[in-house]
Amino acid sequence: MLDRQMKLLLRVGAAAAAFFSILTIASPATVANAFALPLDIDPAVTLWLLRASSGALLALAGFMALAAAFLPERALRQAGAILIFLAAFAALLLVLAPTSWRWGRVGAIALSLAFILFALKALRARMRRR
Repeated sequence: MLDRQMKLLLRVGAAAAAFFSILTIASPATVANAFALPLDIDPAVTLWLLRASSGALLALAGFMALAAAFLPERALRQAGAILIFLAAFAALLLVLAPTSWRWGRVGAIALSLAFILFALKALRARMRRR
């Protein structure tokens, strides 16, 4: 049960990360507007940093897809625990960000919280089975 749930979570997470990464590489100004990032100081640098960080996100998406395909159950449990920690950290950073609240920020927080809940559900299914 944990295998299927965690693999599905990793695959959906990889697809979402790849989608948003490609969207950010293609149109960083749209993402900057969705997150209310200031573009008044040096927009070229801000947009380049968004593209560079989305390149790292694309690498994470690839790793998540490979993890779902090849990791055994114990490693999937550990990946789920790491996913919970990273999603919680991302949500906390987004809540504390010194920008105005826009739909992109709220959506990213909601997505992070959804991944936390689904990962906890998958890990809890493993505990019930014991």
